[in-house]
Amino acid sequence: MPTPTSRSLRSIAPAASLLTCALLACAAFDAAAASAADAFAESAAETAGEVDPGITLDAVRVHAQRDGSRDASVATASRLGLDPDELPATLDVLDRDDIQARGLRDSVEVLRAMPGVMAGNLPGQPGVASMRGFASGAVSYLFDGVRLTSSGFSSRNWDSFNFERVEVLKGPASVLYGEGVLAGAINFVPKSAQLDRRGGEVLLGYGSHESARLGLDGNLPLSDTLAVRGVLSANRSDGHVDDTASQAQAFSGSLLWQPRDTLSARVALDYQRDDFDTAYFGAPLVPSAVAADPSGLVDNDAGLVIDRAARDRNYNVRDGRMDSRSYWLRTRLDYQLSEQWSLRNEASGFDARRRWDNSEDFSYHPATGLLDRSSARIHHQHKVWNERLSLRHDGRLGGRRHLFAAGFEYSDTDFFNLRRFGQAAPVDLLAQDRGELPADSAAFYRDGRNDFSTRVRVAAVFVEDALNLSPRWLLVGGLRHERIDLNRRNLDLDTGLSSRFDRDFSPTSWRLGSVFDLRPGTQLYAQYSSAVLPVSSLLTINQRNNAFDLSQGDSIEVGIRAALFEQRLHLTAAAYRLRQDDILTRDPLQPQISVQNGRQSSRGIEFSLSAQATSRLRIDANAALLSARFDRLIEAGGADRGGNRPSNVPERTAGVDLFYRADGSPLSLSLGLRHVGDFYTDNANRYRVRAHTVADASASLDTAHGRYTARIRNLTDAFYADWSGYSASQVYLGAPRSLELSWSRSF
Repeated sequence: MPTPTSRSLRSIAPAASLLTCALLACAAFDAAAASAADAFAESAAETAGEVDPGITLDAVRVHAQRDGSRDASVATASRLGLDPDELPATLDVLDRDDIQARGLRDSVEVLRAMPGVMAGNLPGQPGVASMRGFASGAVSYLFDGVRLTSSGFSSRNWDSFNFERVEVLKGPASVLYGEGVLAGAINFVPKSAQLDRRGGEVLLGYGSHESARLGLDGNLPLSDTLAVRGVLSANRSDGHVDDTASQAQAFSGSLLWQPRDTLSARVALDYQRDDFDTAYFGAPLVPSAVAADPSGLVDNDAGLVIDRAARDRNYNVRDGRMDSRSYWLRTRLDYQLSEQWSLRNEASGFDARRRWDNSEDFSYHPATGLLDRSSARIHHQHKVWNERLSLRHDGRLGGRRHLFAAGFEYSDTDFFNLRRFGQAAPVDLLAQDRGELPADSAAFYRDGRNDFSTRVRVAAVFVEDALNLSPRWLLVGGLRHERIDLNRRNLDLDTGLSSRFDRDFSPTSWRLGSVFDLRPGTQLYAQYSSAVLPVSSLLTINQRNNAFDLSQGDSIEVGIRAALFEQRLHLTAAAYRLRQDDILTRDPLQPQISVQNGRQSSRGIEFSLSAQATSRLRIDANAALLSARFDRLIEAGGADRGGNRPSNVPERTAGVDLFYRADGSPLSLSLGLRHVGDFYTDNANRYRVRAHTVADASASLDTAHGRYTARIRNLTDAFYADWSGYSASQVYLGAPRSLELSWSRSF
């Protein structure tokens, strides 16, 4: 594996040079009016110091746009600078206080705490999520508001300590982020330097399976105009499955320069690393007769079961590995050009190396009584450069309040992929001798040995507009047009043949929404949005699928949000219909031919509330009900999947959290329940994974020396599966009951 440092610096050099030019340009705008960034900093300070009246607990609230989170609405849901209660969409936010109060250690745990979101730690795509009936390519992942092409490749199961907040924007967002955002966008916002606070935080944790965690955070204003911040996190664990030790480290450094109220410039560098020894790829379905302790976890007509005794068994090869290294340099420059006009320029450079050398699939062979296993070597070299320039106007039109934003975005992705697929030696059900991964040669990787590189360049123009038709009625719209140029080079090592293909797309996305104030603190909102999606990932699309156009999607959503009883009750409810047309299916008359005539849809409702029931008790609850299906889908061999539910899509999810603290007591208690309905492991709906409910509990003691917390996860030691992937006959089992002790202190 090449050393990434020198290449990383070269790959982020364009972004660094842009920053230099931007800083020189600052001097030219020496006399500009008020900086847009100053408004963001002031609202962030208000959020940090804000306490809702009557709230006495370290409250957790997961609902659409909490009061004071103006920066959140700008970061993810709009570039117009709308207030949170002016968004015609559902935006769920968990900030750093919420994350700590719930003891959410990583991005998967954070996403599972969001209303209507199911998340899993699929090794090939860590931190993957499904929402509103869609998963995989229909959900996009942002880092500090920046989306990479085929963003699922960049997602990892990050340590939550590094993030200021995590935001989930529900529904299509192609008008903001381009292709691939149909079901929603998830934005991980890292902590960054601030001028108005000095201090930091220390976090230490230790728990079951030799798990340990460290977090260090320090923010230091160097002067009235300059501040720096450094955030370090590290964790390790032996894992609840045999021989699955892992470790991860992350560092985030940021610099804020605000020489006057007229302008600000920010630069940040994030480094992330993770290493997994023989990563866990799930438990296989086996005949009931050979299982030591058969369970009823998975329903099917084939008489197959998940063996409870396999809960801690690892069927990966003993020299398997999965690791990742990434660097992300980001810059942002804000100007207030006049009282009404502001300018923002954002540039970033990303460089990552990822490796998977594992046996990922395994299935029971009745004749041998062994598990037949695959072998795979997949290596990524991934570089991206991104630039986004936007101009915003806040003024009047025809005597009415009018907001307008327009801009240009360009990204250049260079992706190299080494792929080897073959077979590993079978393993017995006790995993006594797991063997090793075959050497990289044609003799062992007969299912394909290819090296290919992909370059994707995307240029986009976008515009957003908001007009108050009356003081209580706001109309919001947006439009985005993209030009996508795709170039692929492929080398087949088995035949020695090289090939190439090129393709370009020119999609247009739009949305129209409205927000009406029913009364102070209560808004009714509605939105229609469109989206575009490739038929498969642009970075790995093959020549056969390259012949197809982008698929089209749209959504209709209506909702209501309210803050009642002097802010003691926050309520959000939404109903939606989501649809994707032009997905790949087989021709009914010629099943060997793929055509673009399939359709997938979902409809549902979501509900969340946060209530200060008494001065001692706080209740947070959420629920989501949906119906998801393939309206038209024919798979290989002519199998009709119409009416079936997509995989990894539960139709019922719910959660409730109780927080209690006696008056004047340093002791606080919490109890959380999370319910996930049943889901299928494949489009054929052959294997149905039963619903599960998991309970967590904690007790915290506040002292002059910091906060001490004891937390029990999976309190009842429930036996459940939380995701499926790769083979339809293997599922990922949830962790058993565990204990964690932690100490944290702010300074």
